[in-house]
Amino acid sequence: MRRATLLLAIALLAGCSSLGDLGSILGSASPTQSSSVNGVVTNIDTSAQRIDLNVNTVNNLRPSSSQTTGSIYYDSNTRVTYQGRNYNVTDLERGDEISVTGSNSNGRYHADVITVTRNVRG
Repeated sequence: MRRATLLLAIALLAGCSSLGDLGSILGSASPTQSSSVNGVVTNIDTSAQRIDLNVNTVNNLRPSSSQTTGSIYYDSNTRVTYQGRNYNVTDLERGDEISVTGSNSNGRYHADVITVTRNVRG
């Protein structure tokens, strides 16, 4: 089942240049199984608790289109780390490269942990 879900996600990524909400596509078959997304932050909407990003990889696989966009959602339990230190989601900036571990929550891709892999400020 997990392989079928992953293959479906790859097929959908290949056919879409803009994904919108990642939950229905990237969210795992079960909320207890996590998946990963890597990308670059393009926008942070604190009122909607949403981070928009250009997706580079999904579960360590590259989408076949050159640039794929999507949204991830967060809450007060979402952890943000950079170089071993904890930060607030609001500390993220446009251009930060992030690795997100999360799962499907009511049709939305919900971030459990966000790791900054490259800070836009260097």
